[in-house]
Amino acid sequence: MENSIKKSPHKSPNWVGSFLREKREAKGLSQKELGQKFVPPVTTQFVSNLERGITPIPAPHIQSLVGALDLNEAELMVLMEKEYAAKLTHKIAGQHFEHQGDAPAVLVIARQDEEFFKWVVQSFNNLSDADRAQFKAQIQSWFELSLKRA
Repeated sequence: MENSIKKSPHKSPNWVGSFLREKREAKGLSQKELGQKFVPPVTTQFVSNLERGITPIPAPHIQSLVGALDLNEAELMVLMEKEYAAKLTHKIAGQHFEHQGDAPAVLVIARQDEEFFKWVVQSFNNLSDADRAQFKAQIQSWFELSLKRA
């Protein structure tokens, strides 16, 4: 799927929940049956909340999901990280990201800096292409970062 970034009123992504539902259905399990495979067992409502993205996967339940659905733990963890970063980006920048399988997505901002970074991202999005290039060059020189072109 092509990666696209666009202004969007959509709610933040639910890639993990969709992934879990797809894997559960491929195994022919009901939500209740999957819940019974957790240690300790969980309710159908809990599984439903995971799949709908209402409840993030609690760390103690990751191994139960990996075992019950024959998942690659690393793949699940990467997807969880990408979804978390996309949700933060959606919250801070008001942008919606389409999931791209192998694209890294990492964003960590201290709570006290959230408003400042929101302003920076919104301001950057309003710049012309030439001003964006200048801004990137300035940031690179300040922090000696290697920024990828979008």
